[in-house]
Amino acid sequence: MVLRIFLLAVCLTITFIPQSQNNDRVNDYTRLYKTAEKLYNSETPTNSSDSLAFLNYSKVISILKENNKNDPVLFDCYLKSGIISMSKKEDQRALNFFFKSIALKNKSPFIPDSLLFKSYLFTGNEYHNLFNMDSASYYYNQAEYLINKYPAISEAERLYNQAGVLYYETGEYKKSITYFKKALSIVEQQVPLNKYFVVNYENNIASAFKKSGDFEQALTLYKSLLPYNINKNELLHNIGATFLEAGNYKEAISWLKKVQYNNQSKYNDVGKAYMLLHNTDSALHYFNSSLQFQNDLHSTQKNPEYAYTLKYLGDILVEKNLPAQALKNYQQAIIQADPDFNDTNIINNPQSFYGLHQTFFLFDALVAKAGAFQLQSTQKTDYVLLKQSFETYSSALQLARHVERMYNSDESRLFLKKSVDPVYKAEVETGLQLYEALKDTAYLLKVLKYIEDDKASVLQADLHELELSSIDGLPKDLLQEEKRLKAVISGLNNRVSQNKDTALNNELLSGIQDDEIQLSTIQAKLNDDPAYYKLKFNPPGIDIKTIREQQLQKDEAIISYYYTTKRLLCFYITKERLGYVSEPLQTAMSQKIFTLRDELGLQDKGDKKAINEICAWLYTYLIRPVIQNLEKKKHLVVIPYNEISYIPFETLIDPANNELLLNNFAISYNYSVNFLQRYKAGQDIYKVLAFAPFTNSTPGSKTYPILKASLDEVAGLTGKVLLSEQATKSNFLKLESQYPIIHLATHAIVDNVNPLKSFIAFYPLSGDSTQEYNLYESEIYNLDMAHNQLVILSACETGNGQMINGEGIISLSRAFFYAGSKSVMTSLWKAEDISVTFITKHMHEYLRKGYAKDEALQLAKTDYLENNDIDPRFKTPAFWAPLVLTGDFNPVVINHGDRSYVMILLIAIIASLILFILIKKRPGILKFPIK
Repeated sequence: MVLRIFLLAVCLTITFIPQSQNNDRVNDYTRLYKTAEKLYNSETPTNSSDSLAFLNYSKVISILKENNKNDPVLFDCYLKSGIISMSKKEDQRALNFFFKSIALKNKSPFIPDSLLFKSYLFTGNEYHNLFNMDSASYYYNQAEYLINKYPAISEAERLYNQAGVLYYETGEYKKSITYFKKALSIVEQQVPLNKYFVVNYENNIASAFKKSGDFEQALTLYKSLLPYNINKNELLHNIGATFLEAGNYKEAISWLKKVQYNNQSKYNDVGKAYMLLHNTDSALHYFNSSLQFQNDLHSTQKNPEYAYTLKYLGDILVEKNLPAQALKNYQQAIIQADPDFNDTNIINNPQSFYGLHQTFFLFDALVAKAGAFQLQSTQKTDYVLLKQSFETYSSALQLARHVERMYNSDESRLFLKKSVDPVYKAEVETGLQLYEALKDTAYLLKVLKYIEDDKASVLQADLHELELSSIDGLPKDLLQEEKRLKAVISGLNNRVSQNKDTALNNELLSGIQDDEIQLSTIQAKLNDDPAYYKLKFNPPGIDIKTIREQQLQKDEAIISYYYTTKRLLCFYITKERLGYVSEPLQTAMSQKIFTLRDELGLQDKGDKKAINEICAWLYTYLIRPVIQNLEKKKHLVVIPYNEISYIPFETLIDPANNELLLNNFAISYNYSVNFLQRYKAGQDIYKVLAFAPFTNSTPGSKTYPILKASLDEVAGLTGKVLLSEQATKSNFLKLESQYPIIHLATHAIVDNVNPLKSFIAFYPLSGDSTQEYNLYESEIYNLDMAHNQLVILSACETGNGQMINGEGIISLSRAFFYAGSKSVMTSLWKAEDISVTFITKHMHEYLRKGYAKDEALQLAKTDYLENNDIDPRFKTPAFWAPLVLTGDFNPVVINHGDRSYVMILLIAIIASLILFILIKKRPGILKFPIK
């Protein structure tokens, strides 16, 4: 070190003395610039060479600024001075140089736009180092715009990798993989191949697999990189961290101890593994080593690794039943994790979230803090502490809602949902404890809001974004391009799923990767628009008071189900009252629901006695506790939760009188109270677009079985009925926007493993690929069906699908909701053709007369049960109950029955008036005094 300082001093003397002796040479910046460049581009740079390069660049900057000339050289000096400062971790000075380079370009016509790429890239890197994720994202986006404009820009792979890291750190793992793979694809085309970058980018891909829960693929990829002997210790560390996240703590410690370096990250991971093995002494040893490492840094900059250490120490204190001490640790961890929060008072939490954060850790730290308050309140029976717990959970959920809106893909939102749903349950339980103890209705309303925000929150976010596309003043071109790219990506994904040619699939996947990156660029531009950002992150809320006062009629009721780890809740909402009933959560409920679903799906082979017993049990458990609050109600909206979504409530039987719930209520379903809106019937004429591709006369039915009753199902409908070879996918896409009601009497395939591969089948023309006649769920998501009042999907199991905890059933019907349809009628299990035909035809008749949708379905089912021509064997719920209505239940067309009544009344009034006039003219009758 002493020798290096001496050499630096000598070099400085050599640099400065000659220039102080000769003014002409001071102004000769060319020689200085060449010297700086030689030092900067040295194959073996040192701190000394970098310092000398920086000093020479500084001299050039001073000369050129004084003479106001040669902007490109001045720009380069600013840029490289910033890069040298960045390498020395002098972040603010580096940023200052990068800003100067950007400002110079913006006022100089002589500097090419493409040169700004590195300025933007390194500015983004600096903000990333400072944990300012918003600013980092902004500058990465600016750099990406330049790549799109100038594809030949060098070092694009660095940008894609850095953007991938940013998405990785904020929880969008799928998107991060797309960017890492793009960076890798660029490097792999370079000659000679840079193995260091290959290992680096492959490592990042593996890390994203690890975080998304694909531990096997992550481990395989990490281990495949070990033979390169590049960054071997980092790879060993990542392998250990993967075993740690997978829950194999002993194996994690084994791999982590092979790592030759020591840093906070390693100490935290080893300490966490020991903590989870309940080896507290060893855990504390490693956490204390991490604290010492932090002290040795002598840095005031916020540090995520320090945040991890503080949080883990808090966890140990909670384990030791010391919540008061743990709270101090958690508060400090939150401060370290949130760039905008610095309050050391433990009763305070972050209240506002802007842009990007270390999302998952900050969320976990807030949840841990809430748990510590809860533990402390239990120890002291102190409701003030319980309130603090409730408020801290609220802060965590506010963060989760913000992040859910930040994410632009359902996959990322659903992944987040897995972490968030248990916290909603904890918040609900805490809020109810406060309400029941303090009788403060504010807690009851907050709890109900959290419940309804939790249900189908991903769909809520999707629909809100869909609504933005129709609002004036927003960037329509970007919104249209976003929609186009989503449709293109959906189509390419479907082609990959259907294609078996590996080479073609690789080409398609490459196209998907590029389109997804382009989509991310468009979405980033949208978020940069202030009007769009404000509306996206501040959606208009629907409060219970508004629903009760402005939307609910006197004959309508809502029941909303939810359960925590302890109890089943049923909230009832009517115009007159609001409340809930609580029952102990019975583990038998889930088993009975799935048994009922299976038995009903067997139709005439199902166990009728078992079905009746389960329907009676479910009535007793789910309906009886709340039935007294539903008296004199005609319309019942059921908002289920999780597996309760599989229950056709119409089949539930009151064991007291053996009466079906169908007889007492017109029942519809919805995903959340937040979806409830009052849509007015805007149609005077009943118009239906109907498709029946697989009728008796369909010659192309080799692909799918003939649906014998489908012709009768759609016969006589007012509007447009397309049969056989006219019932094509292309005709559906061409015509669907022209009709308020769509009826699809066709086949549907539901894929519970990969819901986006579910589809509705149309007529397969000769030579068609499956892409051309199957309408996939992913394609439905990209339709614009905001005009649509009702979609009738009489195909088998269209209401079935994969159950996502807290989100509901990911079904074809959900896809139509996402596309904007107001309501959808679907089948919960494979329905029998004759019963479906009878019910749908009768429902159309009632809808045509202006009946509400739920009432039309109720009356159609009642007609079926009361029809003497139908064999009693076919009157079990297995035949009449699969069709259910989800969404808006109001009439599709103006109620002609009501209009006729008004007309009759009007005629009667006119007739009475005429009669009165005639009587008045006859002498001797009803004479009035004349003045």
